Amino acid sequence: MMFKKGQVSTEYLVILAVVLVVALIVVALVGGMSPVSTGVSESQSKNYWLGVAPVSISSWKYAGTSLDLTLQNMGGRKVTISEINVEGTNFLTNTSLTVGEIKTVTVTSLPNCGSSGASFELQNVSMKYEKDGVANFIEKGDKSIVGKCS
Repeated sequence: MMFKKGQVSTEYLVILAVVLVVALIVVALVGGMSPVSTGVSESQSKNYWLGVAPVSISSWKYAGTSLDLTLQNMGGRKVTISEINVEGTNFLTNTSLTVGEIKTVTVTSLPNCGSSGASFELQNVSMKYEKDGVANFIEKGDKSIVGKCS
C-alpha cells in the first residue's frame, strides 16, 4: 500500500478533529445536566451550610411563602440572632442559641415557592447576630440555599 505525500497527516488531522468534536459534545451534555442554573446542587448547598460557623443551617423546608430554617450554634459562645435576610427580605427575630443548641426559625413573607417538588434557589442569605454583648456581627453565605418546594 502506497501513501501519497501528506495523506497520513491529513488522515491524522481528520481523526483528531472527530475526537475533539465528540469530547466537546460530552462536555456540553455533562455540563447541561446541572439541576440549578448557577451550578450549585442541593447536596453542595447542604454541605456548605452545615459547615458555616458560628451559626450553621442544618436543614430547611420551603413551602408557600414560609421558609423553616434549622439553625445550630457551631461556635464556642452563645449567640443571639437578631435578623435573617433572604434575597432582600429581612426577618426580625430574637433567637438565642447556646453552644451546640439547635432551633428552628420560620422566615415569612418570601415569594411563593411554587408547587410541591419544584426546585428553588435562595441567594443572598445572611444573619445578623450578637456575641459576647457585641451586636451587628454578620454571617453572609457564599452559596445559595437550594432545594425542592414542600
